[in-house]
Amino acid sequence: MAATFRRFAERECRGSSPLYEALALATAGDPDLRSIAKTTLAGQPVPNLFFAAVHYLLLAGTNDRLAEFYPSLTAQPGYPEEAFPSFRAFCLDRRQAIERILGTRRVQTNEVARCAYLYPAFALVAELSRRPLAVIELGASAGLNLMWDQYRYDYDGATSCGERDATVLIRSTFRGHHRPRLPPRAPVVVDRVGVDLDPIDVRNDDQVLWLRALVWPEHRQRATLLASAVTLARRSPPRIVRGDASACLPDVLREARRDAAVCVTHTHTLNQVTDEGRAALSALLDESSRELLLYRVSAEWLTTAYPVVELTSWTGAGVTTRRLAVCDPHGAWVEWLVDQARDAG
Repeated sequence: MAATFRRFAERECRGSSPLYEALALATAGDPDLRSIAKTTLAGQPVPNLFFAAVHYLLLAGTNDRLAEFYPSLTAQPGYPEEAFPSFRAFCLDRRQAIERILGTRRVQTNEVARCAYLYPAFALVAELSRRPLAVIELGASAGLNLMWDQYRYDYDGATSCGERDATVLIRSTFRGHHRPRLPPRAPVVVDRVGVDLDPIDVRNDDQVLWLRALVWPEHRQRATLLASAVTLARRSPPRIVRGDASACLPDVLREARRDAAVCVTHTHTLNQVTDEGRAALSALLDESSRELLLYRVSAEWLTTAYPVVELTSWTGAGVTTRRLAVCDPHGAWVEWLVDQARDAG
């Protein structure tokens, strides 16, 4: 458990969240706080859920000095390296409330800016298949990333694409030598459905507050983007099927449009799935590809330095997987790896 918190601090928080980096390093050395964190649901990323539980209580209005260190709660936060005594006292005083959250909630970060790399990936699927898309998202949370075609995108302040009059604007940058082909308008999506163990209802204020709590305190732009996407989703929430993908996905695939390119997608999800579950998912998709024109777009961060975006295609020649990009965990930058100009030639 101590190593888990240290790894979280050094690998995920450093350079992104000074507050969580400081708190995670201190928690790694505190057996009392680690004993609270151990009550997290099996399979869930412990530091993420632990810090989100505390953030949730603060956002819900719990009055405590700890709030003075959270940029999400004050315009002039205290120094992160001075926050731990208040954090420790808060956790011990509210141990039961925190453990109740840890035992019932899941990490369901609906990071809308990840659509910055989904847009070119789905555009490539549409180009390869020459069909409209039917998108199925695993671990969909509130389904905000299912609405990727309803957003506007700005890359490097120079390239704009997507829905022209969108109320949600996603900004990102490209790194490296290659650039994807970005259609001015998103490919046509004829169907979209999510699968999640515990879907977030965008019309439920408390569930939306949990989504907000999962956004790190310093990340004000992410919080603003989340709020605008929730506002849009409330007009017409995407369909989310409740349940484990192993149980629900076969039926969802059977219902999929035969005239569409069926695209199964997941982002930062497999870290919560066992090796057996991952193998079962791959086997199910292999089997379903006999009846469907099937693609898989994944963005996972398991053993690599940065998240990796991959595209798996099932064709008459067999199954192929290629790496499309590496990217920032929150979509701030994308390094596209495919030379599409050469492929076209």
